Amino acid sequence: MSARVTWLGHATAHIEMGDEGVLVDPLGRRRARTAEGRYRAVLITHAHVDHLNRWTLKKLDRGASLIVPKGAGRVVRDLGFREVREVEPGDQLSLGKLDVICVPTKHDRGRWRKGDRPDCTGYVIHRDGHAVHHAGDVDMSTYDLFEALGRDFKLDATLLPIGGMMPTWYYRMRRRSLDRGVHIDPDTALHIAERLGAARMIPVHWGTLNLRLGQLASAPRRRLSKVAADLGATRLVHFLGHGESLSLTAPVEANDADDADQRDGDADERSEDLVVGSAAAGHEAAQAK
Repeated sequence: MSARVTWLGHATAHIEMGDEGVLVDPLGRRRARTAEGRYRAVLITHAHVDHLNRWTLKKLDRGASLIVPKGAGRVVRDLGFREVREVEPGDQLSLGKLDVICVPTKHDRGRWRKGDRPDCTGYVIHRDGHAVHHAGDVDMSTYDLFEALGRDFKLDATLLPIGGMMPTWYYRMRRRSLDRGVHIDPDTALHIAERLGAARMIPVHWGTLNLRLGQLASAPRRRLSKVAADLGATRLVHFLGHGESLSLTAPVEANDADDADQRDGDADERSEDLVVGSAAAGHEAAQAK
């Protein structure tokens, strides 16, 4: 059975196992629609606008099931999806031939207010011995829950965020501060991947939303490349360009991080995602009440 993961930018991933697939955290209408007709369900990890994006969801196949964290159903029920299902960590779903397990993650809950509903969840997508983990976003915290996941699952790949909306140095600084911040840095993402025991780490949440805060879009990638090289973990990290796929059935080989730097080169699509992250936010506020 073939199995692969395609990164479509930011935290958006198309995960396929045989003739079944799911789309996770779609952001960017043209990007997400490249997977049209090849997924049974859309999985949402949490309700922040760059992960649960109504502007993008409106352009997707409404015949798919829409799986959202507990408390987020009210945000999307008017969009016309065949099924809207709320889940929380510990739930298990059968989506055709895929088994989807909702697993714990640690991130700021809510949509517009810190600590509010909806909840957050990660996912493990499993079929016939293949398993892929998507964490959504991850806060600075202990590694305990990821070590537990590593004991429970034999993961072909984990998708972990390595950036946020601020420069990389900011998240490294917050990691050492009292409150520790609400996004992990590349160093922490690598340590989490090692504790998960995953065969491959696919970095996400970088290189797509260029908010012009003084850092290159490739800065998280460059930092992770350095840390992985220092720790001898270059075979673990697999950088993808936008729209690029990684086979989970091929042998694990070293990944040349430099080849992934700005590999998509599509200024128009990057501009589209900037709209999602900025101008669309006001529209979202009005539509999601």
